[in-house]
Amino acid sequence: MIFYYLLFFIFFNIIGIQGYSKECSQRIVCLNSTILVEKMPEFSTAKKELEKLTKSHENTLEKLVKEFHNKSKRFQRNRNPVLKRELEVFQARVHAYQKKAAEDLAKRQEQLLNPLSKKIDNAIHKVMDRNKNILRVDDCSPGKGVLVNKGIDITEEVKKELGI
Repeated sequence: MIFYYLLFFIFFNIIGIQGYSKECSQRIVCLNSTILVEKMPEFSTAKKELEKLTKSHENTLEKLVKEFHNKSKRFQRNRNPVLKRELEVFQARVHAYQKKAAEDLAKRQEQLLNPLSKKIDNAIHKVMDRNKNILRVDDCSPGKGVLVNKGIDITEEVKKELGI
């Protein structure tokens, strides 16, 4: 008798879970934020500015590396302890600049791209407000960690909301 109760309980729970799963897949949608960002006019401006900043840092680093190699050659010929210390200090300066350049670039990237993310978030919320069935939006862009989302893709709807 207990066996039949357990069987009955398991059977109806499986049916309930399947119904819930289907309902969730309809309420959990996806979008590709990479496509959205790349289509926004502000992105090309930000990209150009970041490329310019990167080039500037690369030029400065190239000069520093060239100067380091010249000092290194001088040290190889002389083996002077004063030159060795100067070379070590200069090497530390090059590494510090590399770190500063990377931080500077990351900070500027965040400053330029955060407003785009906010615009996308606002557009997503407007789409969600129009469609009350949406419970969650997954970002299905490559590298975002969502491998499969069987929900509808609202990328086009958000693009329309953004006017792109």
